[in-house]
Amino acid sequence: MSVYRPKYRDPKSGELKQVDQWWYEFTYDGKRFREPAKTTRKTIAQEAEKKRRLQLESAGRMPARPASDRIASVKERAAAYLKNYPANHRAKSVVFATQRLAHVKRLLGACLLSELTEDRIQEYIRTRLGEGAGGRTINMEVGELSRAMRLKWSIAWPSVRKLEENHDVGRALSPEEEKKLLSAAAADKSSRRNPMFYAFLQIALTTGMRSGEISTLKWGQIDFEASVITVGKAKTRRGTGRQIPMNAQLKAVLEMHAAWLAHPKRLGKLEPDWYVFPGRKARKAGEKRPLDPSLNLKSVKSSWERVRTAAGVSCRLHDMRHTAATKMAEAGVPESTMLAIMGHMSRSMLERYSHVRLAAKRDAVKSLSLPDLTAPQNEVPKDPPKVEISHQIV
Repeated sequence: MSVYRPKYRDPKSGELKQVDQWWYEFTYDGKRFREPAKTTRKTIAQEAEKKRRLQLESAGRMPARPASDRIASVKERAAAYLKNYPANHRAKSVVFATQRLAHVKRLLGACLLSELTEDRIQEYIRTRLGEGAGGRTINMEVGELSRAMRLKWSIAWPSVRKLEENHDVGRALSPEEEKKLLSAAAADKSSRRNPMFYAFLQIALTTGMRSGEISTLKWGQIDFEASVITVGKAKTRRGTGRQIPMNAQLKAVLEMHAAWLAHPKRLGKLEPDWYVFPGRKARKAGEKRPLDPSLNLKSVKSSWERVRTAAGVSCRLHDMRHTAATKMAEAGVPESTMLAIMGHMSRSMLERYSHVRLAAKRDAVKSLSLPDLTAPQNEVPKDPPKVEISHQIV
């Protein structure tokens, strides 16, 4: 509920003035009502707002909206929204919207749009919190629901506040943790569980590339002679097409990865438009799924969880990007160079990714060391000479 006194600018003096009468504003069934309470007293205006709400609810009157909106369910509206969404959005944005609406459809799918009151949304938020979802995740889900309804959050549910979000969920790995992960990935490679993930992890740690950028890499984007990787379509405009040099270690790993794929029993001679991390064809009865270089690897989730568990390191795959940014920052790499490598658009985003690890903090604190006061000092004379101070005014 909200009552207020509107302001206006006096056409003669240009001053900003406030009217004497109160108005009320609220949202009912997705429609905003803004009407005068016709009183100069705030308490009476609040009662007028309550009376107006009761009038709408008791009469069962719907705001002037299409009949399809009044009887449509959340599941139906979400389906229509996602059907038209790919027309003017990127593939990754479509995946994002689909994922955000999955829990909405599960918990609210049977509700009519007219039933999505503020109490119902608050109940949804409590349920998702009870399931362990974070504030940012829930905000994105409710925000996507409001977009599917073609209404702003602030208009649809003005009294429902967004949850606090943790904007610093990433961290940089220690050198010991990096070593454990790479050792576990190498063991996974030797056991033939996923021989490609070791190279995938090396790229993530030595270039700072996003997981989606790595999985869509093609051999034409890797120049072994110049030791450069050219990133394809990225999350940001600045990140698309950026070039990242390969160090000697990464170059050697990718050369071995290329040789493994080029084996006659696998793919043979590699083509520039083939994916560096190929997917697999559909399974046929009694046959193994062969590699298909025209398909990119869709997910490394199972490989990542297996390697991370074996290494005993608690982190996300995206933390490899945080680690790369942190190592460059600690090495004194210029900010402009880091922005070019990471593909960020702003310094604030770069600061979010680069962290100061404990070892670097220890080195910094060493530079603040004070003189050792416990060391032998020059002895103070027993009878120091008296110093006469003249108080004569010159």
